[in-house]
Formats: sequence, C-alpha cells, structure tokens
Amino acid sequence: MWREKAHRIIAALCRQSYEQANRLPNGMLRKRHKPYSVPEVAQRLVDCLGRDDEATAKSIFMYDYDVEQALKRA
Repeated sequence: MWREKAHRIIAALCRQSYEQANRLPNGMLRKRHKPYSVPEVAQRLVDCLGRDDEATAKSIFMYDYDVEQALKRA
C-alpha cells in the first residue's frame, strides 16, 4: 500500500517538474525536450523504496509532501 502511494507521489512530483521546465509562457509544450530535475522529496522516496523503509516514507507522506501541496496551491 505505501509503495503504491510512493510511486504515485514520485510520478506526480516528476510530472510537475517536467511541465514546469518544458512549458512555454503561452501554455504550450516545447518542441524539443528540456532536461528537468527530479525534486528532492521524490529522490528521498526513491531511496525509501530501495531500502524498504516504510517509516521514513510515511513521515515524508505526512510532512514533506503536504508542504509541496500547500506550496503548489499558494
């Protein structure tokens, strides 16, 4: 269960970063791919998946990801 949630959060954060890097000011996507960085929260979740660290992943769900969502809404 927590692994599925981690995968969804990682995908959402990476998609958000991709669109931020590849979206033009007029709202259209760039014709050529521009590299984007994977957010730190997503990197930490990938590490948690690799180590099978459920406790740390759940703490990220509760604190760090909620902060990301709050910043996104603001």
